[in-house]
Amino acid sequence: MAKPGVAARVQAIAATTIADLVSEPELLKLFDYWCGKRRGRPMPAKEDIDPIEIPWALNRIFLLDYSPDDGFRYRLAGIDIAKVFGRANLKGLTFYDIISSKGARIVEERWTTLVDGRCVIAMQGMVYYAAERTAVGERLLLPLADEPGGPVTGTFGMTVCEWVPSGEAQAMTQARLISLPVDAIPEEA
Repeated sequence: MAKPGVAARVQAIAATTIADLVSEPELLKLFDYWCGKRRGRPMPAKEDIDPIEIPWALNRIFLLDYSPDDGFRYRLAGIDIAKVFGRANLKGLTFYDIISSKGARIVEERWTTLVDGRCVIAMQGMVYYAAERTAVGERLLLPLADEPGGPVTGTFGMTVCEWVPSGEAQAMTQARLISLPVDAIPEEA
């Protein structure tokens, strides 16, 4: 797994509230679900997340395991996410299995902020930039930890986007990355 460069970390913009992160109502609803699973901890565990409890999000959510040796590995991806990569299922796959090596390095560098900083991450703009797809929207990455106060061992999130017609493709640029440390999120958030 590639280690993130300083530039990737510097690109993160600090947020102070969830409203600084996202504006999409469904992402705010997902954040509320994640907060409800914290139960006094900075982050819920992977076992706390039950996709059946959020049927309205099933097509667009993803759940990934994280380890320093393996990087990010899909545990679950909704059908809308899998379709982006021309797959029926992403379970067990890493970024390197579904996009180019260059794209996978870009994604890992940006998502590692979630792990290193123990942060909720939001992306706004070209959300499938590394996969070379033209979709504009928002993505929310919510960290998970197997032990209370422990290191990040996974992420749970959702992407809400609109596809840009090929004739109207925008210049491909990375989505803006906004972070909010989990320790700054009040329990009642």
